[in-house]
Amino acid sequence: MNKKAFTLVELAVVLLVIGILAGLLLRNLGGFTSSARDQRRIGDLRNVSAYITSYYSRQGQYPTATNWADLENQLRNAGVLGPGVNLPRDPSSPNRDYEYAHCTSAGGVITNYILRAVLEASRDQAPQLYQGAITNIPPELTCNPSITCGGNNEYCLLF
Repeated sequence: MNKKAFTLVELAVVLLVIGILAGLLLRNLGGFTSSARDQRRIGDLRNVSAYITSYYSRQGQYPTATNWADLENQLRNAGVLGPGVNLPRDPSSPNRDYEYAHCTSAGGVITNYILRAVLEASRDQAPQLYQGAITNIPPELTCNPSITCGGNNEYCLLF
């Protein structure tokens, strides 16, 4: 009998090598997926900023919302968000929202707002992600609700 075929041992070795290579590949891709989610979070905040700018141009003031759902309702009522358009949610947990706070100056006028997200990568792990983010809220601003921006994973934009 002169049949050419793979033995069971040869097949097992091939499957073992494929499994090891797949494990290495998946382990290395893990960092890219969290980085992609962080990039999406940053993009989401910039898109929401564009919605708020549109609201400002229509209403002459920034929204007075104190949470994400209230902000979404105010933008929808002003005609900024169309039917079926919702504000983005955190990509790793759709039940977790980003944060919005309007800030007043000494005169009590809403002059700024802050958008905040929590990233998976810290400032030490990926400093390039944090370019343009603020680390401290200027002391002359009072934000409602009170919001922090100094954490190692907190990404805040002040407008």
